[in-house]
Amino acid sequence: MVIYARVSSKEQEREGFSIPAQLELLRSYARTQGMVILREFVDIESASVGGRTGFGEMLAFLKKSQNGCRTILVEKTDRLYRNIRDYVAVDEYGFTIHFVKEGCILSPDSRSSEQFIHGIKVLMARNYSRNLGEETHKGMLQKARSGLYPSCAPAGYRNVEGPDNKRTIVPSSDAPTIIRLFDAFATGQYSLKVLAAKARAEGLTIRGRRLHKSTLHQILRKRIYSGEFDWDGVTYAGTHEVLVSRETWQTVQALLNRRAETNQHRIKRDFAFTGLVSCGHCGCSLVGELKKQRYVYYHCTGHRGKCAEPYTREEAMQDQFATSLRALVIPPGVLNWLHEAVVDSDVNEQGAREREVKRLQDQHRRVENKLEAIYEDRLEGRITTELYDRKAGDLRAQSLDLLGRMNEMRGNAPAPVQDAVDLMELTSRAADLFLMQPTHEKQRFLRLVLKMATWQDGRLCTEFEDPFESLKRSNQLSKTKHQENGIAIAQIEDWLPERYITRNRNWHARAERP
Repeated sequence: MVIYARVSSKEQEREGFSIPAQLELLRSYARTQGMVILREFVDIESASVGGRTGFGEMLAFLKKSQNGCRTILVEKTDRLYRNIRDYVAVDEYGFTIHFVKEGCILSPDSRSSEQFIHGIKVLMARNYSRNLGEETHKGMLQKARSGLYPSCAPAGYRNVEGPDNKRTIVPSSDAPTIIRLFDAFATGQYSLKVLAAKARAEGLTIRGRRLHKSTLHQILRKRIYSGEFDWDGVTYAGTHEVLVSRETWQTVQALLNRRAETNQHRIKRDFAFTGLVSCGHCGCSLVGELKKQRYVYYHCTGHRGKCAEPYTREEAMQDQFATSLRALVIPPGVLNWLHEAVVDSDVNEQGAREREVKRLQDQHRRVENKLEAIYEDRLEGRITTELYDRKAGDLRAQSLDLLGRMNEMRGNAPAPVQDAVDLMELTSRAADLFLMQPTHEKQRFLRLVLKMATWQDGRLCTEFEDPFESLKRSNQLSKTKHQENGIAIAQIEDWLPERYITRNRNWHARAERP
């Protein structure tokens, strides 16, 4: 068998707790089970996306193993993967995985209920990664509120370290070019195309690249050059240096808006899937068209109407969208069970985690009290300096160890399961009601969950945004396991356990006993 351990960052590695603790736990488990460790693999990077070095080396080793090694030992689910692609890669080769801290063994022979629960855990791990992204977003939002541009500097600026080690932006060598472009367009004498050509003729560049119409349009639309900036749909007053006056910026916006209104094509009718589906043959958009004042057909806009994709009735496309969305539906019985069993289990686990942190805090407090006591003993001459140094060193080492364990437990706390269950419930309900919704509600829901959709030869292919794509993959894997085990979809609720009992519980209980 092989061992796999992972931390998410160099900072966690430097703390010196997580990797050694994982390896020691897994080695102890292997000794208890009489297993022989062939290789140990370690990663120090996030598992929210694929491509980890150690993970890839481990899969390659297991595939080529001459002695038939098919077993992986790992601390828990989110140490092995936080993305559905790696989950599918491991599941495809039928490895046996021991999740030591979870007391669970997963193999090709595992029951459908165990496979389903594991799929939910993978979804929870992915949800936790997204939660970290939300926390980062909060930090950037706070920065924006304080007037600091929270992202990479736009053209005309560069990022520098400001006061209090906070990144800010200052004008770059492209700033004079930005000013010239605004001043020229504000005269009203140039179109975007003409001004971009004039800039190229004069050798003007932005970040070393020649200026084109689309780039020019993006620059002239940016509010940041006037002293304000837009972030997450809100306009903030910036503290950075202004390149153009507010009056000049407003003049430029008025000119751009006037040209846009002149060139705008009016849409006579709002079709449900316009702008959402591309052609699988040429990649161009599919647009709706009304025929005989009654029927809506979609056709490809590419190659001057010579694309191989024929016209398609809206009803046919709608039915396939509904079928695709059904992949997001969790059976009601499963949702009820998730509320009753998994959420309750998560609450209990969070309570156990909090109790363990409190126990460690009490131990840390006692160690600190001992340090104070022996310090008083040294001052009063009751113990020698040599004895004090030896005892104080031992106690400080215990204190650091306890602090590290507390930080690790707090840092590894997953996002609440209830959040993901609520998301699955809302998504299931919306997908079930899709066909009954008016056009604007269908569009609104699809824009929320849909990442891309293509139509080719009368067939719809969809990819959802995360975490909806992860939910779809989890459902598909569960359905496959049901079929392999001879369980009909109508019987899915029958196999739900009243209480999830993991394997190897006795060893797990001994390992967790203080």
